[in-house]
Amino acid sequence: MKKSAKKLFIYVSGIFILSIGVNISKAAQMGISPVSAIPYAIELIWNIELGKATLFFSIALIALQMVLLGKNFKLIQLLQLACIFLFSFFVTYTGSEHLLFWLPMPSFYITKLLYLFVSILIIGIGISFYLMTNYISLPAEGLMSAIVELSKGKWKFANVKVVIDSSMVVVSAILSMFFLGQLKSVREGTVISALLIGEVVGFMFKRYKPIVTKWIEK
Repeated sequence: MKKSAKKLFIYVSGIFILSIGVNISKAAQMGISPVSAIPYAIELIWNIELGKATLFFSIALIALQMVLLGKNFKLIQLLQLACIFLFSFFVTYTGSEHLLFWLPMPSFYITKLLYLFVSILIIGIGISFYLMTNYISLPAEGLMSAIVELSKGKWKFANVKVVIDSSMVVVSAILSMFFLGQLKSVREGTVISALLIGEVVGFMFKRYKPIVTKWIEK
């Protein structure tokens, strides 16, 4: 397998794994993962399917990157549009109505916690895989990379991810309270995910990026 084909395989696999993690997080019924907290609020408020809501929100994140980076925003970064179409497609078709149709909805709190921690692990792995290829990031991670770039390396990616994820949780909570009158899109699972997914990504980069890079270069 050629180097470019290996990188593309890792990249697409990472996005696919991430979408599965998002849907398992949704199934946990403890508040969806931070990466999809705002799109999930949009789904609940305006009844827009999660994949489509993810697409609309991601376009807004690309616009924010353009504002932050100004002249440093490269045209190649607009390829994030292609990435979010792929991710949105995967989010739709790895849901409970399609790929994960067999996954039972948990009834007991301990089972919901199990789903939650599995989703955190899967989301962290998915994000790590597609970032390791150094291809175009999804808009959420693109925004985080833009902030790291603006800090000139003073802030680490894993730390910025925790901050951005936490901010998305807060915005999702505000939307939910304002339009729905209660916290439906955000719960304790969302907060736990915001704190732990960045740690999983940091661990994956430290332990497995050299292995993945070696396989790609081989």
